[in-house]
Amino acid sequence: MSEGTLQPGERLTLGALRYAVNEEAGTYLAVMRLFTTGISGFLSDQSADEVAERLREAGVHLDRDTVDQRLSYLVEHGNLARSPREAEARSVREYLTNRARYQLTPRGELVQRQVEELLTRSDGAREVSSEMLPGLLSGLTGLVELCDQGLDAAEPTELATRVSTIFAQFEVLVTSTRQFYSYLAQVLTRFDLGRDEFVLFKSALIDYLQRFVDEISRHMPQVADQLSRLEPHVPTLCTRADSAGRLVGLDGTQARRAPGLEPEDWQSLHAWFIGSASRRPDADNVRRLATDALRALLTNLRRLAAGADRHQSRYGDLVRLAGWFDASSDDRAHELWAASFGLYSTRHLSFAAETEGDPVPSTRSWWDSPAAEVPVGLRLRGERRASGRSGARVDYSAAKQARLAERAKHERRLQRAAAELAAHAGPVVEVRLSDGARSTFLDLYAAALAQAGRPLGADAVATAELRAPGTSLSLLVRRQPGAQVRLRSPGGVLTLCDLTVDLTVEADADVDNDGVHNDGMTPLRAQG
Repeated sequence: MSEGTLQPGERLTLGALRYAVNEEAGTYLAVMRLFTTGISGFLSDQSADEVAERLREAGVHLDRDTVDQRLSYLVEHGNLARSPREAEARSVREYLTNRARYQLTPRGELVQRQVEELLTRSDGAREVSSEMLPGLLSGLTGLVELCDQGLDAAEPTELATRVSTIFAQFEVLVTSTRQFYSYLAQVLTRFDLGRDEFVLFKSALIDYLQRFVDEISRHMPQVADQLSRLEPHVPTLCTRADSAGRLVGLDGTQARRAPGLEPEDWQSLHAWFIGSASRRPDADNVRRLATDALRALLTNLRRLAAGADRHQSRYGDLVRLAGWFDASSDDRAHELWAASFGLYSTRHLSFAAETEGDPVPSTRSWWDSPAAEVPVGLRLRGERRASGRSGARVDYSAAKQARLAERAKHERRLQRAAAELAAHAGPVVEVRLSDGARSTFLDLYAAALAQAGRPLGADAVATAELRAPGTSLSLLVRRQPGAQVRLRSPGGVLTLCDLTVDLTVEADADVDNDGVHNDGMTPLRAQG
């Protein structure tokens, strides 16, 4: 089954639940109880007349045609099946009356059993069957001893009995634990607990829950140890327990056995007591839930302690109010209703219409009135206040002038540095430069090495180009063992070893008559 979808066969199977929730659920339940009450109804088939007669004896009066419709509906949804047995009749009338006979299906028996369990289950608390833990441990210990002695000598029927007993105890333990925590969650989430209810619940919860958690903590390591020792023998154990003879269905397949007699059934025991690499054991989660329950109990305690001078139970308030209503007269009850809920009797008010100049008088029906103009702020954000006029545009002229001044200052600094470097055109061996010219030279040198991308070889040449207003420079870097280039400046001395550097001044074709670069930029480019 893919996520969120049902296959047609699955939809058909779930249709067996419909009779319990439709309009005539009472009569359908009465019919199904005739087939499932006691053990005698399972192997019997009944006609519509027999069902109608038995219903009449039970106090449910339905005519024969209605009973036939109910039986046909149950057959359609898989709860009943028409019996293949031929009816014996001494007359045509008797044959026509008893020709259709009905019997219970496995699906119908399962659904009816679940429905009856749901109807008879109460919302009260159920104790956890922690007494099953010693029995589980004893049964697993006995199986481990049998495996150590050799399963070939074990009696298959006795072995199957031991395994089935263990899984029956485990099922009772798991079911009772789920029901207990379901009831616990229902009570802990109530915010209408009075003080007396809270005190009783607190005592029962702390004492009983602590005993249950102690039982789990004491038996969980021992059970997990026995399961780990038994795990390698599980396939052989199931095979030996199955050797006593199996029921084979009509289609040739073996019938489903009791829980525990298949190796896959043991995974639930491992998940509960041992867990896996990606999942904590359920027994640990039981202890964690107990801690969460105690935290929720403390939350309720803080709520009650915070309002020690007033009642906190809305349930108790409503019960007290209902008692007042029950003991009061009719007139007093109306006054009490108005005082409690603020709901008064209907009053019809009238007033004069607005002037003729009003475009939409208040006496006009909403049905005939035009739609009201709702401001955007009220419609989108629920704001009733007027938003006021639009704010003035932000003036960025000062910031723009500041950026332009910074750009012009940078251009002048670069122009001076380029002119100073141009004065040292040719092979550079040892020169003295200002800090600004030295920084520009290092930018050219870094751009040239970045273009090369790796240490310069014997014949490799790295080139970088700088264009400033009025000046265009090219820097060529070659590798030459033993050569040195030394640059002196107020900031220190820079020495380049095993390199030669040449500075070349080129004519700038992109400079206009005013000596300004046409695109207003000062590019620094590396060339191959």
